[in-house]
Amino acid sequence: MEEIIFDATARSEYGRKASKEYRAQGLLPANIYGLGKENLTVTINCKEFTRAFMAGHRIVTINTEGGQEKGVVKEVQYDGLGTEVLHVDFTRIDVHQKIVLDVAIEIVGAVAAGVLDVPLKEVKVESLPTGFPSSIPVNITELKIGDVIRVGDLEPPEGCEFTDDSEALVLQVSAPLDLEEETTAEDGAETEGADEPEVVGKPKEDDPDGDSGDSEE
Repeated sequence: MEEIIFDATARSEYGRKASKEYRAQGLLPANIYGLGKENLTVTINCKEFTRAFMAGHRIVTINTEGGQEKGVVKEVQYDGLGTEVLHVDFTRIDVHQKIVLDVAIEIVGAVAAGVLDVPLKEVKVESLPTGFPSSIPVNITELKIGDVIRVGDLEPPEGCEFTDDSEALVLQVSAPLDLEEETTAEDGAETEGADEPEVVGKPKEDDPDGDSGDSEE
């Protein structure tokens, strides 16, 4: 994964009003904590963070007045519409210890037929901080209707392990809705005309009243 570096400046003002003023200057309020060290309150460039975060980067290096901090994005707060980043928390990490992160599933190619459904957008990956991929590519070019891919079918990058249930569904290819309806209709038509049961006691063609010819004296 590409190294992402942010330059941070210590914050001296706090509260909603101060945070709003920081954001008006293109700065994003942030906290850095963990590993038994002092918590730091800083600001970083909002556009740079948003660009990196949307590209799937979670592990970052932050240049502070006290030196470099290696951290991972822990929590991102958005406005009520979910469009503007308001605040971010970073937790420090030890580059020699494995951690678990959610890594995005990247769809490669397109299916020739059918409808693609991807219920699992991210997969949990365990690795040393320096070994994380920015995404997990999944090639769907050869998939056919009815095919499924589960976590156990994915190939983990070198040095990485998937920690999700191996049976968890990543994606599947289903028949289009109109094709399913057409198939159902055809099946129904075949069933309607197939092997009608014989009616017991049905009148013969030459005996419309159903009289067998026997009469009581």
